[in-house]
Amino acid sequence: MLFYIKRYLWLEIGVSIALAGAGLFLIRRLHFSLVLTPSPFAVVSGAAGWAWLATWTFAVQLGYRLTRGPRVADELTASLAKEFSNPSVIQIVFAGITACGEEIFFRGFLQQALGLVAASLLFMLAHFGKKDIRVVSFWSIFQGLYLGVFFLYSGNLVVPMVAHGLFDVGGMIYFRRFMAQREKPA
Repeated sequence: MLFYIKRYLWLEIGVSIALAGAGLFLIRRLHFSLVLTPSPFAVVSGAAGWAWLATWTFAVQLGYRLTRGPRVADELTASLAKEFSNPSVIQIVFAGITACGEEIFFRGFLQQALGLVAASLLFMLAHFGKKDIRVVSFWSIFQGLYLGVFFLYSGNLVVPMVAHGLFDVGGMIYFRRFMAQREKPA
């Protein structure tokens, strides 16, 4: 579901505010720790986390291309890219900002309440999509695990926020370019 709401800016903002609000309320109510310190170390660590996520994602895409063939791999990418083929600059910027709401809820609250694996599984379920992108939906459990590990090791929610935000912004830019290339006359 979370893959699809990015098409609608106000829905994306609303869902992000709802996730952040619920997460913050529950974090306070249950007396969980919450470190949101945007230190240079946290920002650089988040950027390094983004680089890891992007590299890993491209490696998975390459593996899919090698095992399933270029046509199947391109169709899978196109199935997800069509959801983001024409985002405005504002939508791209908000894709990064609204990732913070997801992180507050999934890492800040759920991971502290239920643990890394359960929070990552719920993250995957929240990103579950239609049949044509189902494999990408399953992939999101690994993104949830990586973001959760970033949070575990840093103790600072800013680290997965930066990694996730940059990843979503980069993904929207990548998908926009992918679709533009695909629609070019030969």
